[in-house]
Amino acid sequence: MADLKAEAVIPFENIGSYLEQILASLAAHSLMLRPDGDGYIITSSFGGTAWLHASDTDLRLKVEAENPASFNRFKHALTSLVDFVARGENLTIDWQGDSPGAALPPDLHTLNVHTVRDVTPFIRRIAFEGSGLGAFDVPDQLHCRLLFPQKEAGTPEWPRLGDNGRLIWPDAGTLASRIYTIRRIDPVADVLEVDFFMHGGTGPGVQWAAGARKGDVAGILGPAAHGPKPAAWYLLAGDETGLPGIARILEDLPASAEGIALIETSDTGEKQDIDGPPGIEIRWLYRDGAAPGSTRLLADAARDIALPVPYDDIFLWLGTEYATFRELRLYWRKELGVPAARMVTYSHWRRGMSEDDIAEAGAQAVTA
Repeated sequence: MADLKAEAVIPFENIGSYLEQILASLAAHSLMLRPDGDGYIITSSFGGTAWLHASDTDLRLKVEAENPASFNRFKHALTSLVDFVARGENLTIDWQGDSPGAALPPDLHTLNVHTVRDVTPFIRRIAFEGSGLGAFDVPDQLHCRLLFPQKEAGTPEWPRLGDNGRLIWPDAGTLASRIYTIRRIDPVADVLEVDFFMHGGTGPGVQWAAGARKGDVAGILGPAAHGPKPAAWYLLAGDETGLPGIARILEDLPASAEGIALIETSDTGEKQDIDGPPGIEIRWLYRDGAAPGSTRLLADAARDIALPVPYDDIFLWLGTEYATFRELRLYWRKELGVPAARMVTYSHWRRGMSEDDIAEAGAQAVTA
């Protein structure tokens, strides 16, 4: 029997315009949904159970869990994802019920840099050591959030989860963080690798990776974001930000898999060795000096591929800049009629916007 209970009734007259996207966002963040009457039961890897019910005028959320960490983590997941998807609605999400106090996220792990090496001139691979990293070895959840404490700050102070479903940052201030793909993971050795695209920007992830040394400390939360589904034929497409996901998917697919992978990079110096199935052709696309997100290279190449029919045994995965993401997602879904269940698409970034800008704008900045 759960010891802790809370409920939020959110006035939301426009819920019908957002419900599908809210459910998809929850499912993409390690939350398992199953229909329950006219609502949904939600479970998670970090413990607890939640219920979601949408009426014509409101969205009702309920959470139960046995410990404060799982309880507040569940409230945070629901609060942050609903708020992000429906940012323009200025929702009031007020949790009523038990208040056990702030707690560290149950999925927070501390990492130490093990090795740093440059795979290509623009891709830096950092291997991290930790404890219990097998929790991130989830083929259907490829992404993580890395937290970057200042190196001169000493022992890191991590954010906690408050009773209102919001993060409480340490007294030292908000920790810089960014979302990355887990490129490879060894759950037995408790080592995971992350590829950083060293694009020359000033973001906290790039700056931290540029100075990373053995023993440096970072935090990790997650995992999240959908990976591949079983299929007879695959199309994987992305730029430098999608490359780690494509490579991980290829290396995990069965040897019998067939299809095409389209990978856009700056030039031939960025080509990597990827141990994928022999039946999947990897096509490298080079911008030849053009800036990321400034060409139609990937979009045109993807449009030129004739997808096998019927579409119920194919799988499409896309990770790229917003403009290409939006065009291809709409092309596949609206023009070709590929079922939503047979594709996973991500806008990993948007030209002219930082991740902080996107977080402030909400989901409308990176969805089609």
